[in-house]
Amino acid sequence: MTSNSTNPIVSNLWKLYVLKGLAFAWFPIPTILLFYQSHGLDLEQTVWLKTILSLSILLLEVPSGYVADLLGRKFCLVAGSAVWIISWLFYCLGSSLTIFAIAEMLAGIAGSLISGADTAIAYETLLPLGRESYYRTLEGRLVAVAGISEALCGIIGAAIAEFNLVYPFYLQTACLIVYFFLALTLTEGKRQIRPANSQRIENLKTIIIDVFIKRPNLRWLILLSSTFSTASFLIVWLSQGYFQQINLPIAAMGWTWAVFHLLMSLASVNALRIETVLGIKKAFLVLVLLLAVSYILLGSINSIWGIGFIAAVYMVRGLKSPLILNIINQQIPSTIRATVLSLNSFAFQLGFVVVAPVIGAISSSYSLSLALFVGGWFFLVAGSFCWWRLVKLKVIK
Repeated sequence: MTSNSTNPIVSNLWKLYVLKGLAFAWFPIPTILLFYQSHGLDLEQTVWLKTILSLSILLLEVPSGYVADLLGRKFCLVAGSAVWIISWLFYCLGSSLTIFAIAEMLAGIAGSLISGADTAIAYETLLPLGRESYYRTLEGRLVAVAGISEALCGIIGAAIAEFNLVYPFYLQTACLIVYFFLALTLTEGKRQIRPANSQRIENLKTIIIDVFIKRPNLRWLILLSSTFSTASFLIVWLSQGYFQQINLPIAAMGWTWAVFHLLMSLASVNALRIETVLGIKKAFLVLVLLLAVSYILLGSINSIWGIGFIAAVYMVRGLKSPLILNIINQQIPSTIRATVLSLNSFAFQLGFVVVAPVIGAISSSYSLSLALFVGGWFFLVAGSFCWWRLVKLKVIK
């Protein structure tokens, strides 16, 4: 029997940290609204582009998770990163809404391939090592790595964007090329024999019915996760509009972005400690209230102090991933793990596709403040209801 120290799958652990850092080397994001505006786009069109991204992921999310369970998580990470590289090249060379829409569709395909597969390979790296109890800590550290990477790359990206707004896209593309080659070196554990083609489709239908109809515990966990994810993704784009509204300089956008993600990382590595102190039931309730109140208060003021409420949303983002994913992983077998995790991402993308255009339209037709205020109340109602259902089902105690 191979010892843990000599098992080649052990090398996945450090590689997963590096891959996470590369995937979240978001050099362009702090100034992407300025990039879009330089090509004649406004905030509503920016939100629509991100809706296209989410819709693209939405359509392929579950099939790609199923592909990961059939062809392997490594296959999906390699294929996804290859498509991702192409999508960013469109940004590097393009200059119109149509080209950017194509780029977002390709990025969606890439995201759907990678989503679920990366989480599944992380959890299943620990299984043969007998360290599955370490997953929550690993997930927290992966989120922290993502936050630190976003923070540092945000500062660099904003700095070079002062010279040319497209330069950050070149850096992002270079990181994804490194991701592609590193993903090729991952070691994947043995998987069960694949079923016949006709049986695969039936199995997929069975999994979907099982998750969303027969197992309310998973259904409400996934919907709560979707609420958190939709709100924390939407704030990325709305916050840039807020920065412009308070006349924040370009360089300051990079540093502010860095602070947000460092706080997110700090929150994620302390997720276990917070759960221990509050208990999972109170922890989720605090996250719902913190998220919603931050949106509402951000929509109520128009000053630099509002940045603190944006930071609070980022901290919720850091905490929710290790807490919720740990519970979900504990309730699903290895054979369908990537599929179920893709269903989790599917719910998030669906939530964003439904909510984001409405919030973007309110911002364009009325005001950003009203959009934030409405969003906050929506997330409060949705999050509180999901939390209440989980308490009634005794999933969280």
